[in-house]
Amino acid sequence: MKCPQRKRFVTSERELELSELGLELWACPHCAKSGTLIGHGYLRGYAERGSELVVRGRRVFCSNRHRRAGCGRTFSVKLSTVISGFVVSTLTLFCFATAVFGGLTRRAAWLFAAGGGLCLSSGYRLWRRLSAVQSALRARLCREAPAPASTAREPLAQLVQHLRVTSRGSEDTDPFAAYQSRLGQGLFDAG
Repeated sequence: MKCPQRKRFVTSERELELSELGLELWACPHCAKSGTLIGHGYLRGYAERGSELVVRGRRVFCSNRHRRAGCGRTFSVKLSTVISGFVVSTLTLFCFATAVFGGLTRRAAWLFAAGGGLCLSSGYRLWRRLSAVQSALRARLCREAPAPASTAREPLAQLVQHLRVTSRGSEDTDPFAAYQSRLGQGLFDAG
C-alpha cells in the first residue's frame, strides 16, 4: 500500500490542524519510513503589520526515540500565504507586482502595497528575488499550461499573467499562494 503524499503547503490554519491527523500515514521525505512522524510544534513569525506572533506553519518530526525507526529529522508544512524568510505575505507581493505593472514606480508601488508598514529595502529585495527566479518559475508553469499570449513587454508581467492562467478556479486573488499550494514548492525555491 502506497503512503499518501505529504503536502508542503496548506491553504488555511484549519487545514494545517487537519494535516496532523494523518501524520502516521505519511512517509518521511528524508528516510521514506511511515508511522514515525509526529507533530513537533508550530512555526511562528511576526505578523506583516504589527508585532504579534502568528502561525506560519507546523514542524513535523520523524521520531527516532523510544525504539522508533525514524531518522530524527524535521520538515515543515507551511501556510501557502507565507514566503519563506520574509514577513511579507504572498498577497502583498502580488499587489506590489501588479502595482508596478500598472505604471507606479517600485517605491510608490511598495508604499501602496505594504501600507507604509514595511521597509522600502524589503520591497526592492523581494523584486530582485522574484526577478532572479522568474525563468525557473516560467519553466515550471509551462509544464502545467502553455504561456498565454501577452502584450506586456516586462518579463515579470508575463510571469504574473501566466500565474493567473494556471491558477484559475483556485485562489484567483493571490496567484503566488495558489502556485505554492498547487505545486508544493516555495515561490523562491524554484531557482
